[in-house]
Amino acid sequence: MKAEKKANIRFAFNVKKFVNAMALFAQEVNKLDKLKAAKLLYFADKHHLVRYGRPIFGDRYHSLDYGPVPSLCLDIMNEVLQPLDEISMRTPYKNIFERKLKVSKPKDHPYPCFKKVEDPDMEVFSQSEIESLKATIAKYGKKTGGKLIDLCHEEATWLKTRGSENPDPEIDYRLFFKNSPEAEPGVLELMEASQEDRDFIKHLQNET
Repeated sequence: MKAEKKANIRFAFNVKKFVNAMALFAQEVNKLDKLKAAKLLYFADKHHLVRYGRPIFGDRYHSLDYGPVPSLCLDIMNEVLQPLDEISMRTPYKNIFERKLKVSKPKDHPYPCFKKVEDPDMEVFSQSEIESLKATIAKYGKKTGGKLIDLCHEEATWLKTRGSENPDPEIDYRLFFKNSPEAEPGVLELMEASQEDRDFIKHLQNET
């Protein structure tokens, strides 16, 4: 008998952490375009998740041709990058983003890049999250977008979701732990137990 597929692990999205992480990346990384930002967000989330059982940003990841991407973060970046005459309304997320960052077009780079307007507020992060962000910048910040794509194509989060009937499959956070020797023992089980607690609380709220 085929085992029932477990529901995807999900977290609440934290836009303040996303925006301030982007400001930190723009401060520390040269030519932060959308592709590079998406990859740094992914690797920062993975670094923290497999050690502490929760991501930094709480986004939903999807598997695209260029690798796993944080979908809400990508939506916000896409909106910010649109010309003003194509924007029908300014969302609260866009306004929050533009307090910290602006878009520039370097002469020596083919894509628009994000530049810091205001220093990141590091107080929105825990100490472990700061460590993960800094570790990600140190390891991946100088790599090209092409190299980051190649590295993402080696990730189980991408390899295990390609070939799905859904052309844009959501990635289960459990896949971040596949072939990840840096994962701390017992953290995956802790993450699953925390999801069960959230589901139970949500069920109780729906019953009242």
